[in-house]
Amino acid sequence: MAKPKGKTPSLLSMSTGTPSSHVCGKTTPCGRCNKDISTGKECFKIPKQKSGFTSNPLFCVDCTRLIIEKTKSDITAIESTMTGEIL
Repeated sequence: MAKPKGKTPSLLSMSTGTPSSHVCGKTTPCGRCNKDISTGKECFKIPKQKSGFTSNPLFCVDCTRLIIEKTKSDITAIESTMTGEIL
């Protein structure tokens, strides 16, 4: 895996929609680690809002897995602070 840019983002902070599975129609770099995602390989679109516009960058499976893990840990941290609250 190529070296990712910065800290692993969470879907709670970066996404404006639901991630969706996608099959690359052409070789495209991952939006996080810049590793090439080959034609026909599975990747994920994660909507991202920037400057009032929504883009759908593609992420490789490895980066998507890290983003999901970070999101799960963020949600767990939030749940632990909400003891006694109904979720």
